[in-house]
Amino acid sequence: MRWTTPQRRQLVDRTMADLTTTASPITSSDTVQLSLVRQQVSPANPSDRRRPALWALAVCLLLVSLCYANSLNNAFILDDVLIVAANEQIRSIQPLHFLSRSYWGEQINGWVYRPLTIFSFSVEYSIWQAWPPGFRFTNLLLHALNGWLVFLLVRSIFGSLPAAWASAIVYVVHPAHTEAVVGIVGRSELLAASLFFAAWLAFRSGRTWLAAAAYFLSLLAKENAITLPAVIAVEMLLNEGSVRKVLHSWRRFAVLGSVALVYLAMRIYVLGRLGPPWMGQYLHGRLTLVERWMTSGRVFLQYLRLMFWPVDVTGDYDFNTIPVAGVRDWDAWTGLVLVAACLVTALWGARRRPKLSLGILFVFVTLLPVSNWIVPIAVLMAERFLYTPMFGFALVVGGFWAGIPSKRIRLLTAVGVVAMGAVLCIGHNYIWQDKLAYHRNLVRVFPENARGRLGYGFALLNMGKPEDARMQFEEGLRIMPNSVPLILGLAAATMRLDHTCERVRPLVAKALFEEPTHTLAHWILGDCFLQDGNKELAEKAYGQAVRLTDFPDPELLYFWGRSLEDIGQTAKAISVYKRGAIIDPTNQGIKLRLKVLASPD
Repeated sequence: MRWTTPQRRQLVDRTMADLTTTASPITSSDTVQLSLVRQQVSPANPSDRRRPALWALAVCLLLVSLCYANSLNNAFILDDVLIVAANEQIRSIQPLHFLSRSYWGEQINGWVYRPLTIFSFSVEYSIWQAWPPGFRFTNLLLHALNGWLVFLLVRSIFGSLPAAWASAIVYVVHPAHTEAVVGIVGRSELLAASLFFAAWLAFRSGRTWLAAAAYFLSLLAKENAITLPAVIAVEMLLNEGSVRKVLHSWRRFAVLGSVALVYLAMRIYVLGRLGPPWMGQYLHGRLTLVERWMTSGRVFLQYLRLMFWPVDVTGDYDFNTIPVAGVRDWDAWTGLVLVAACLVTALWGARRRPKLSLGILFVFVTLLPVSNWIVPIAVLMAERFLYTPMFGFALVVGGFWAGIPSKRIRLLTAVGVVAMGAVLCIGHNYIWQDKLAYHRNLVRVFPENARGRLGYGFALLNMGKPEDARMQFEEGLRIMPNSVPLILGLAAATMRLDHTCERVRPLVAKALFEEPTHTLAHWILGDCFLQDGNKELAEKAYGQAVRLTDFPDPELLYFWGRSLEDIGQTAKAISVYKRGAIIDPTNQGIKLRLKVLASPD
């Protein structure tokens, strides 16, 4: 039926009359419903819909610049070094090769599969080389794009521009996103979210095959995008209010399900398994199901803190930041009760406020793959895990903000949120400027974090402070007495202090007994052999250290090259130096050796 303009106006007038003559006062939800009616019976000019979207994109770019511009010059730190700076695989663009390879290579963590993320780094390396600001600039653009996609999604779901604006702004300026945006390897979160949101938008507009293509790519970026069909089903169930209507779309869900099955088949073919083996799980899989579930209560309390009060961020929650919980721990029960309360609230409000219920359920559905509830993973929690789920939080905030009747209060609230978010983001960016700042902050916030002590110790060691480094390694060993990396860190600090290997060898022997294939153990062993004047054994130890890692440190390659020179293998030494120069073109020692060996005698 085609309505004339007078008929449309009459229908809107009748709807307004119905709302104003009801026994109960008009609520904010009624206002949203009326807005939807206006859009349905009197569609706006397409250019009128594009204009707010373009403005939203511009605002997202502006806010990202405001919040994250000071992070551009930050160095490669943590996994950035391994995945980007020291990763020889991204030196050439090989998309088919990446499809058949683990994210981390063959030596460590060979149970992660993210070929699209690695492909994106290889494309960028051809542009930026090993220049951190270039990679980080791409992350910032992706974050702005995701804020814009949030605007489009919320506008589509709510039919409300104020809700869309509020949700997008909250999503872009939220300080809990610092790890995902500023950490270069956060690319997997950013890419997966972009394609996840794009697939959802395409599905809502009826373009199932486009949604399937975006969904497949999002899975190749990061595995947690697997939850998209569940999210869509929850939204349809809340909007339609009937399981039968959801089942009517089974063909469309079958397309998405087929994509998920293809991805899972590829993952199993490449990795040999679906999830991580026991050695790749938290504490090597020693947690029972009850302990995982109880500890998740403590984890949720941390996530809740990050959503509502993200003043302190660390990027790491390794042992023993969140102690393993049992059935007698009241704080773990508190977290689980809050989880149950959120779910009950979402179900109770499903009919009255379905959009807000969607936001709450979205958070939990998208957190499910990393919750340790179903499949145990390598960590208990991470700030980056909130990147996609934060859409649900932003959706709820946007819905409430749009319901505030006073424009003045809405404006003041928006300005306050942007100002506070920007200040916190700018401050958090300094935490990620280098390894020293990052680990010093981690130890400050969580003194019982063993990995924080480890990283802080090595940062101090690189600064020429072996005594301070030794204290950090000893503190870490108090937390984790049998940690091989901490034992080797203590060995490295002891060697610097003693200038001899007398106290170092027992530590290296203990580490090799626990983990014979640890690269650093063979590196330190090579240093000891070199100190003893045994050049042949030193060369063998350095060579073994290099072979045991997919991401050799340029300094390790330098020492291996020098030991090869010492035993007369100059040609092989040049090859090793060239490999180191590819990984780190700024390494002065390698550049000097190549120059010396290239010059005539």
